Amino acid sequence: MAILSEIQIRELKNSLENSGLPYRENQDLSVHCSFKIGGISPIMVEPETQEQILETLSLFEKLDLPWKILGGGTNILISDHPNDFVILKLSGGFKEYKDLGEGIFQVGAATNTTPVFRQISQKGYTGAEFLSTIPGWTGGAVIQNAGCYGGELFDLIQEVEFLRNGEVLKRKPSEIEHGYRFTEFLKRKDSIILSIRIGLKPGNLEEIETSLKEKRDKRNSSQPQNKKSAGSMFKNPKVFDEQGKEIKAWQFIDKVGLRGLQIGGAQISPEHCNFIVNTGGAKASDVYGLVNTVQEKVEKETGVILQREVEYFGSIP
Repeated sequence: MAILSEIQIRELKNSLENSGLPYRENQDLSVHCSFKIGGISPIMVEPETQEQILETLSLFEKLDLPWKILGGGTNILISDHPNDFVILKLSGGFKEYKDLGEGIFQVGAATNTTPVFRQISQKGYTGAEFLSTIPGWTGGAVIQNAGCYGGELFDLIQEVEFLRNGEVLKRKPSEIEHGYRFTEFLKRKDSIILSIRIGLKPGNLEEIETSLKEKRDKRNSSQPQNKKSAGSMFKNPKVFDEQGKEIKAWQFIDKVGLRGLQIGGAQISPEHCNFIVNTGGAKASDVYGLVNTVQEKVEKETGVILQREVEYFGSIP
């Protein structure tokens, strides 16, 4: 895509101001993601209601502007030069959740998963404890069908509310294509998640607190702590050994001797080699180089094709 011109940006700013839509300009996207990698975005619009989303999208269409939606930024690698599109980032009421009673919760797409699902669990409902260990926003968790420790978000969802082609839709999980770390929202790229409704069972609060702690401790002991990353870089390839035990992505990376490999400021974590960490000043191009190296060497030496779990946001490298 072509770099946005000064005329396009000026026209958009004037339209946003005339419409009273909240926005920020010249945003350093590295502060909007867990990798702490990314260039400067010319415009970030932050709608607070469904009406403002629709008005924003109408402006983008009228001015023929390419755009992307940015969530919590925990599972993406942002371009070093994100100046060929504008950004939409949900705010306002999308950052809230509601207790509808009897274990039913309406959760906004811009809520932070870790604190929200911990709070929901601590109300005495069980089943969502694993989500308290997954950083990011709920909308992104829906798109990826986030999961760990034997649980997936779609196990809990009763309904997804989303915007597609200017229409607000509500769909049950059975009406949405989804699977392991995948949903149709990843493939289609034409929808904006607004909220989800989940259903949980009542549980013993003491047991829930124990479960929360166990999962938090397990995460802390098995993943790089206080390091800038986007979580697991590759999906587990669903390959099993002779005893039927699953071989994880990190084991293939370790097997071909890439643990600790560094390009620029990016490094395959010595602690957990399915993580790439920003050791300081890493560029998206550095991470891209490591990803390609891993995929090529693992395939060459083991025949296994590792697929990225982390999404590329903008042109990479």
